[in-house]
Amino acid sequence: MRTGMASHPPAIQLALERVPARVRLFFSDLDRQWEITHDADHPVTAASTIKLLILVTLYRAFARGDLDANEPVAVTPDVVVPGSGVLRWLQQQPTLTLRDLAVLMVIVSDNTASNLLIDRLGWSAFTALASELGLAQTALRRRFAGRAALPGAEENVTSARDLAQLLVSVEKGEIIPEGPWLTDLRTILTAQQFRDIIPARLPAHVRLGNKTGSLPGFLHDATLLWAPHGRATLVLLASDVHDAEFTRRALADLARVIYDEWWMETNRKPSDRS
Repeated sequence: MRTGMASHPPAIQLALERVPARVRLFFSDLDRQWEITHDADHPVTAASTIKLLILVTLYRAFARGDLDANEPVAVTPDVVVPGSGVLRWLQQQPTLTLRDLAVLMVIVSDNTASNLLIDRLGWSAFTALASELGLAQTALRRRFAGRAALPGAEENVTSARDLAQLLVSVEKGEIIPEGPWLTDLRTILTAQQFRDIIPARLPAHVRLGNKTGSLPGFLHDATLLWAPHGRATLVLLASDVHDAEFTRRALADLARVIYDEWWMETNRKPSDRS
């Protein structure tokens, strides 16, 4: 089953209408042909969800032996930037490994760690991976600075479908082979500290690995779900956000409605499916 903008199940349509923002949505069952999409191909400011592209590019380099995860990187005062993370608050800047930087980039969305990884990997690596996977709406164009791009400057962009495709490709072992590096990447995603959008209202028995992103006017979450009845990816990108807290709660409600529809779909008899 594939549902588009005009044919959502009624509960999902109602939950979408209750979000006080413009929502882009992509949900996909990784083991069955069942998707829910809403404006999924429209490019939007990516905020920190683009850090998923950095993470996957890095871990592919680890898996291929192109980079050593234990390579030390000095964090010097001149590379520290504002915004999310912890490195900017330390009185004495440490020396960290590439894997340490990945952990900080994902679980606390550290901007300084992210920029150091961009420098180490090189801009062309991200363009190459996005092109290889057919992520036509995704581009890492600027460093992280704790704010949106200045007027007239290039911005990092993505789409709900692209982020979902990236996560699906990761989970299916198409970028990083099944093994210790893919296991480690999943573990880092499940250690994410920001769990107030998609994970907020899902059942406790569902394992989740996610990456959020926010800037003024934007609230995003991109998530892998491992449930007893299957695997899925869910991406919610919200723009034109004026009330962030209300929007977070409404997106969390939407995620729960989508999860419940997925659970019901997996438990329907084949004769009942459209």
